[in-house]
Amino acid sequence: MTTQIAPVSEVGRVTYLDPTGLVHQVERRLTPRLDSIAGKVAGLLDNGNDTSSYFFNSLAEVLEREYGVKQIVLKTKFTSTRPAEPNLIDQMGQEADFLIAGVAL
Repeated sequence: MTTQIAPVSEVGRVTYLDPTGLVHQVERRLTPRLDSIAGKVAGLLDNGNDTSSYFFNSLAEVLEREYGVKQIVLKTKFTSTRPAEPNLIDQMGQEADFLIAGVAL
């Protein structure tokens, strides 16, 4: 499996589209990429949908088995209809070397 990687010059700017028709461009400092995830702690944030736990549990297995991730920290949001609480993100950031958040139906 080959993962597409954007050149660094292409990932320095994030554009947010506002549904009211405004475009906001904001410069963000990006966290440096890890050379490898082998031996690292992965933080997985489950969005809380009814069936998403199957996806995230399977992803955890693949990360450990095929990529050598040392440990998985799996958290589930209270509800998929709201953003994760900032303290949950902060806690996961303290416990894990990298985070994956997503929507799985």
